[in-house]
Amino acid sequence: MKMTTRKTCFYVALAVVTVAASHSFAGEEEQEPFPDLRLSGSLRLRYEHQDNYNIKRYGIGQKDDFLLTRLRLNFDLMLREDFHAFAQLQDARLHYSDLSRHDFPKSCPYENRLDLRQAYIEHKKLWGGPFGLKLGRQAINYGDNRIWGPGDWGNAGRYTWDAAKLYYHTDFIHLDAIAAEQVLYDPIKFDGSHYPYKVFGLYGQLPRSKAASVDLFWVLKRDAHHNVSGESGADDLNRHTIGAGVKGEFGVTEFGNFDYAATAAGQLGNEGKDDVRAYALVTEIGYTFKRRFSPRIYAAYTHASGDSDPTDGRNETFDGVNGAVDKYYGRMNLFSLKNLIDYQCGFSIKPAQRMKLSADYHVFQLAERKDAWYYCNCKPQRRDNTGASGRNLGQEIDVIAKWQVPLGKSMKKAIKKLELMAGYAYFVPGSFIQRTGPAGDANWGFVQVAAWF
Repeated sequence: MKMTTRKTCFYVALAVVTVAASHSFAGEEEQEPFPDLRLSGSLRLRYEHQDNYNIKRYGIGQKDDFLLTRLRLNFDLMLREDFHAFAQLQDARLHYSDLSRHDFPKSCPYENRLDLRQAYIEHKKLWGGPFGLKLGRQAINYGDNRIWGPGDWGNAGRYTWDAAKLYYHTDFIHLDAIAAEQVLYDPIKFDGSHYPYKVFGLYGQLPRSKAASVDLFWVLKRDAHHNVSGESGADDLNRHTIGAGVKGEFGVTEFGNFDYAATAAGQLGNEGKDDVRAYALVTEIGYTFKRRFSPRIYAAYTHASGDSDPTDGRNETFDGVNGAVDKYYGRMNLFSLKNLIDYQCGFSIKPAQRMKLSADYHVFQLAERKDAWYYCNCKPQRRDNTGASGRNLGQEIDVIAKWQVPLGKSMKKAIKKLELMAGYAYFVPGSFIQRTGPAGDANWGFVQVAAWF
C-alpha cells in the first residue's frame, strides 16, 4: 500500500503515542485490569436489483443485479477506563455488477478493499475534568445524522474523517469542537487522500428528555485553493452552516403519544466569488398508538433552498453539509438535501417483538425550477435554466421489513446480533424529469443479512 508522507507520519505518531501511553499506565496499581484488548466486528451481505437507474444516474434504460459484501474488524485497546486506542479495518466489495471501480475515478462508494477505516486515540477525561480529546481517523455523527452522519448504508460508508475533536461534556451541555478532512475512498490503494476542502465545526447537545432534546451546531466548509467556481468567477469556498435541531414527545396518554422532530439551518459565506444565502427546514410529526403491533403514523416536510437566478452572483442552493441521505429522501437515493421539497408520509407496525414493517410515500419537487435536480452524490443530475420544465420531480413508495433474529445461548457466544432486512421501492418520474431527458419508472429491491460479533 502506498501512503503519502503526511499519512505515514500521522500513523507512526499514533503508534508511538499508543505504545507510550500503554507503558505509562501499566505501572499504576489501581489500573491492574488494563490494558484490555477488545475485539469485535460485523459482516454484511446485500443483494440489490436496480431498474432504470444506478448510483451514478437515472434513466439508463437498463437493469443491474449485484451483490455487496462488507467486513469490518474492530480493535479497541483500553489503556485505562477513560483512555483507549481504536482501529477498524474494512473490506468492502462489489460483485456481478455492470459497474466496476473504474466507473468511479476519484472515490468509490461500493469498493474499499482491505483498508484502515478508523484509527484514533481518545482520552475522555483530560486532567480528570469534563474535557476530552479524540484524535485520528474517525466516523462523526450527531443527532439524526442530517448534518453530521456517516451515511452507513453505502457499502464503503459515506463519510470518514481525519480529524481532531476536543469536547467538553457536563450534565448541562455536551459541546464538541471539530477540525477535519474528509477521506477519499480509493478502491484499491490505501486511503491517503482527501477532498480539497477542510471542515470545522461546533456541535452542542443540551440535556435530553422525552419532552425535548435540543442540538445546536455551526459548520464551516473551507477550500482555500482559489479554484472554486461560482457564477461570478472562481475563488475560495467559505460556507458557514448555523442551525438547530429539536425532537421529543408530547400528549402522552393511555391511547398513545405524539412525537416530533425539526431541523433548521441557514448558510452564509461565499462560494467562488458568489455570496451564499441558503437555508433548509425539516419537520416531522408522528403518533404511536399504544395498541397491539405499536402502529405509528407520521407526516414530514423537507425544504432545502435552491438558486432562483443562476446568473445573479448569489448562491442560494443549500449544501447538504455532511449529512446522510439514504433513509430520508427516498430509499432509492435519487435525491439529496439540495434544491428539494419532499412531502412525506408513512406508517410502521411491529408485528413481533423483534420485527418492524414500514411504508413511506414521497412527493418530490424542485424548490427552484431554474436550479438543478441534485442526485444522492450532491451533483447536478439535470437542469433547465429557463425553468420551463417545471418543478415536479416525481413520486416514490418505499416498503421495508426488518427482523432481528432470536439467538440461542450457544449462538450468542459467537454472534451478538443477527439482522435480516428486505425492501422494495418504486419511483414514478414527474414532468420535470420527463421534459429534460430519458424518463420511465424505476424499481429497486434488496435483501440483506448482517451479523455483529
